[in-house]
Amino acid sequence: MAASNSGGGGGPISAQAAAALGEGIKLVFGRWTALQMAVENQWGGRDSRVKADQFGESIHSWFCRSRGPHYFEDLVDMMYENISDSFNADFEDNSVEEVAEQLLIIHEECMQSNYSSIERLRNSHVQGNAVSQSRQIVIAPLAILGIL
Repeated sequence: MAASNSGGGGGPISAQAAAALGEGIKLVFGRWTALQMAVENQWGGRDSRVKADQFGESIHSWFCRSRGPHYFEDLVDMMYENISDSFNADFEDNSVEEVAEQLLIIHEECMQSNYSSIERLRNSHVQGNAVSQSRQIVIAPLAILGIL
């Protein structure tokens, strides 16, 4: 996939595209199970929600203020560093790479005034929240063994 190697070029992003990108980042982050678990369990302390919001804002700024091209590896490195610094965590589930790819695709689409991925995210219905779904997966095997 082209988005896995680099994102859009170095042109300026319109105000409409920047706003849509910000919404897209929030939607993706809201569905990111590992990040939501870090926030809910306060891995970053009492201000974990603020740290997650600042994380999203830093990515938005990176896309909107830095000259492109925006490379996948750079975004992944920045995301891992932020997660480590803000939440004292290392997400080893490959979700960072999956989220980075999604964000690059959304950015590229926004640069072309195409908001279809954001619209799909907006209209998709998430069953329950991501954290409770994750807990069901983790707890189920323990319940079967009679531990819980």
